[in-house]
Amino acid sequence: MLFADLTGYTALSESLDPEEVYRLLRPTMTSLVQLARDFGGTVPQVMGDGFMAVFGVPVLHEDDPHRAVRAALAIRDHVRDLNEASDGMPFPEVHAGVNSGEVMVAVADEQAGFRVVGDTVNVASRLSTLAGPGLILVDERTRELTAHAITYGPRQARRAKGKAEPIATYLAIGVRGSAPHRRRPRLSAASFVGRDRAMAKLHAEL
Repeated sequence: MLFADLTGYTALSESLDPEEVYRLLRPTMTSLVQLARDFGGTVPQVMGDGFMAVFGVPVLHEDDPHRAVRAALAIRDHVRDLNEASDGMPFPEVHAGVNSGEVMVAVADEQAGFRVVGDTVNVASRLSTLAGPGLILVDERTRELTAHAITYGPRQARRAKGKAEPIATYLAIGVRGSAPHRRRPRLSAASFVGRDRAMAKLHAEL
């Protein structure tokens, strides 16, 4: 799960006319959403100055956590490029959170055709809220699955609204230059969900 939001959007809206906000925000959000899709994510929900992207639904990839973090980094860098290219007008930074885990997927009337529900979604949203401008926070599971390819800062426990215990977070810094040649972590801990018939057939074939 990836949540990304623009920082300072409310303050910017107060200083600009609605037409200017629209001209600034619409193409920017469109480009950020497209970046998430380019990495294999599905965006079932855009919420004004932010959006949620799902990796692994409806199409599953073995490296979905990696795709989500890479998408977040690309979104951060794209916004930085926009700031450098702006003609003196300050552009909102983006802050993002990535969390990996199980969710329930339910059919819905939304554009994507489904809705995801579960604590994994809530934690991803909280991580995005905790992240400062231009920063990306991930949970421990995501870091474990992507540390071979992504550089992270040290572990930091952070308090989040609605969570009884602090969340272990890591700051995503960038892509490792030698990522394709580094050994990937074993994924033996991953579990199949709702695949009893497929697993039975596989065991029979073996």
